[in-house]
Amino acid sequence: MAKPTNPFSLYIHIPYCISKCPYCDFNSHVVAEIPETQYASALRRELDSFSASRDWHERPVQSIFFGGGTPSTFAPASIGRLLKQIAATFPIQLDCEITLEANPGTVDEANFYGYHDAGVNRISIGVQSFQPCWLNFLGRAHSADEARQALQTVRRAGFRNFNLDLIYANPGQSLCDLEADLNEALEFQPPHLSAYNLTFEEGTPFHHEYRAGRIRPLSEEEEIAMAILIEEKLRAAGLQRYEISNYARPGARSRHNVNYWRGGDYLGLGAGAHSYIRRDGKPLFGKRWSNEKNPARYMALVRESGRATVDQEEIDQTRAAGEFMFMGLRMTEGVSPEVFSSRFGHPPCTFYPQIKHWVEGDLMEEKNGYLRLTERGLLLANSIFVEFM
Repeated sequence: MAKPTNPFSLYIHIPYCISKCPYCDFNSHVVAEIPETQYASALRRELDSFSASRDWHERPVQSIFFGGGTPSTFAPASIGRLLKQIAATFPIQLDCEITLEANPGTVDEANFYGYHDAGVNRISIGVQSFQPCWLNFLGRAHSADEARQALQTVRRAGFRNFNLDLIYANPGQSLCDLEADLNEALEFQPPHLSAYNLTFEEGTPFHHEYRAGRIRPLSEEEEIAMAILIEEKLRAAGLQRYEISNYARPGARSRHNVNYWRGGDYLGLGAGAHSYIRRDGKPLFGKRWSNEKNPARYMALVRESGRATVDQEEIDQTRAAGEFMFMGLRMTEGVSPEVFSSRFGHPPCTFYPQIKHWVEGDLMEEKNGYLRLTERGLLLANSIFVEFM
């Protein structure tokens, strides 16, 4: 049983978008009119329902993340009311990180000021590229100029902490194209930058095009060359890699995401949101559950019972150990064998004898009391991660 004083992270999913990007497999929906008032009311009711639970009651909140979808489709007043209710429901740590995802085409200067005044202290901007050809390919609703304006406004609105997202390894993209995006991104001196390689997730339009042979991904060698370029450019600019796709200046790591990667507890509210709570004992090592994905059905379920849980699973030792390794090795710091042993009763090499071969093959190393992927291992991480799934 988790101790009531253990901090947790709170995720709030706002599923609405102005348009659906062809690579996106997140739970996002395009509607003629966003039911902001009704959906925000459902979020507050769901929050009330969990506040009395013995798993969450009086536990401090260490981070809050408004994800989507596009949370910036909601007005600052709606975000502010939610934050006030959260503060009235749970103890909020003084240094609580409060992030809101925003797309450049869905916000204006007044909204950024409004989010800041409402209590948001970190913005994550989905730029993806500064080049019109790649924005068009990725189906983005904003222009390059709108991306530049959004980043300028974020700084003027008083956000010292913000993230900028880029997508690379687009079919036909060159190293010069990527370098141009990196150079322009660095002009805004972001405290945090996420660089994601394009993937063709099942069920997306891009996956259909890929299966039909109309989209050809870059070769593994080209993707590796791009990953090396990103690492070199960002490191030279003072952004240190701390996770496979994430770079930050000192003190600017995403605390919310680090909690995920370290196996911490999190409560998810909203359509399709996921939650996780750790357990310390056999046979149950954790529990995960998720909400109804359809926003209309989510709101109906919350109105009826206060919750919208549709799937849940109990996590045994084998599953929990694999997830701990998979998530922890995403971080450049790696996994503490001591923490692993205290949680699961044996060191990692007992569960995964292949670790010895990865170390011998220069894919993994022990350093500063942590087991971590080498630079070569990070480039080939997916071939290692499948062993833990």
